[in-house]
Amino acid sequence: MPDPRIVVATGPLDVTADFVIEELNRRGVPLARIDTGAFPDSVNLSATFGPDGWRGKLSGGSRTVRLEDLRAVYWRRPSNFPADSVEAGPSREFASREARSGMTGVLYALPGVAWVNHPLAITACTKPAQLAAFVRAGLTVPATWIGNVPQEHGDFCKAGPAVSKTLGPINYDGPEGYQVLYAARVPPEHYGHPRARATANCLQREIEHKVAEYRVAVVADRLFISEASVLGPYLDIRAVGQDGVTYTPGTLPDAVQAGIRTVTRKFGLVFAAWDLVRDDTGKIWALELNPGGQWAFTPDRDDICRAIADYLEEAANT
Repeated sequence: MPDPRIVVATGPLDVTADFVIEELNRRGVPLARIDTGAFPDSVNLSATFGPDGWRGKLSGGSRTVRLEDLRAVYWRRPSNFPADSVEAGPSREFASREARSGMTGVLYALPGVAWVNHPLAITACTKPAQLAAFVRAGLTVPATWIGNVPQEHGDFCKAGPAVSKTLGPINYDGPEGYQVLYAARVPPEHYGHPRARATANCLQREIEHKVAEYRVAVVADRLFISEASVLGPYLDIRAVGQDGVTYTPGTLPDAVQAGIRTVTRKFGLVFAAWDLVRDDTGKIWALELNPGGQWAFTPDRDDICRAIADYLEEAANT
């Protein structure tokens, strides 16, 4: 079999990546699944720069890819450069920082590589930037406040029902153990609380009377739309659980689809998972897009998988 020209960068437990890997394997497309963020603990990198650019090898587990052969990276959920082989403390922090700079620096410098998605594009896709891009593309968004001023925090909450949301991942590993921080209504006793000064708070006006939610997967301008129906009242669909949500193939107005494509391209993303809501007036609200969102639970799972595999295979054959 030819040497791999695709790297699937993710950790050991990633069901979503598994579907794409199985599809590529079925097609006979060689690939290397390597947890790039596990460098240097269990992943090796040897790169030399010369007149022909960067050459060398990236290897993890039983798989190795030559840097000069690499044509596509499916960047899913690699580890975060823990550098566990170094004693905890400043030395480990330094080793982790250097490992990140070395691995990403070399990969980013390779010419002609197609990314799904490029990490720098993912980093740029912040919630404030998303909301501004949504509006410019003609999409409707809830009123939003971000800040740490208690008085203004309280003013926003008093003006109408408000929910608090995270600005980044909803997973949190703190003193009380692993938690998932779903969207939550702000109780009156927390309006303008002094603790608002402790960090950046994100508040949004609650969308009331929701009729349906949409999960839209975008793959290179192709849209795969699923409509979600929920039994009973809810605030955050992620907290409902799969047994309480029914997904069926859905549709969205052409103007909304055009806005989704425009924003996805604007951020330089090949893949994006969008969340939208329709209220009982028919208005459709754009909530957020996730460059690494899940899609394996949707009715279009197989089509999405094939579309991602198509993109990677075409890049590998270039």
